[in-house]
Amino acid sequence: MTGKQHITRHKVITMQYSLHNDQGVSVREAAGTPVKYLHGAGTLFPKLEQALEQHTVGDIVTVRLLPDDAFGKRDIDLILQVPLSSFPHGEDIEIGGNVVGQSEDGEAVNFVVADIKDGIAHLDGNHPLAGQTLVFEVEVQEIRDASDDEIAQGKVPD
Repeated sequence: MTGKQHITRHKVITMQYSLHNDQGVSVREAAGTPVKYLHGAGTLFPKLEQALEQHTVGDIVTVRLLPDDAFGKRDIDLILQVPLSSFPHGEDIEIGGNVVGQSEDGEAVNFVVADIKDGIAHLDGNHPLAGQTLVFEVEVQEIRDASDDEIAQGKVPD
């Protein structure tokens, strides 16, 4: 037995990843600070976490997630057209900016101002990657046992 650790529940994984959509548009390059997470705590998309299961340090894993496995399909109910006159006086509404609204349940919903035409703000409350198939390329850099505190908190401290 080599003693090589495998990704399993209650392991802390250090990884680097790149992300692009199925048209090849880069969303994140594999550069900068590596990402750490507690495997089995539900912090990753379930199919991504499942694909990483049993891999070891040095493995490079490519995972393709359909919209339902990632940020979901685009929800047309989250696309709104709101007259600029409906916004509070002095609120800065500009294309690419954010506006906070409320769902029918009274929960805060973040919208992006997608366009402004003829005095109407076109708002989109979908996640920017909703409706897209995503391809993750993950390099497993480190695997270690999680501490009791990490397991209790369900995450790795920042």
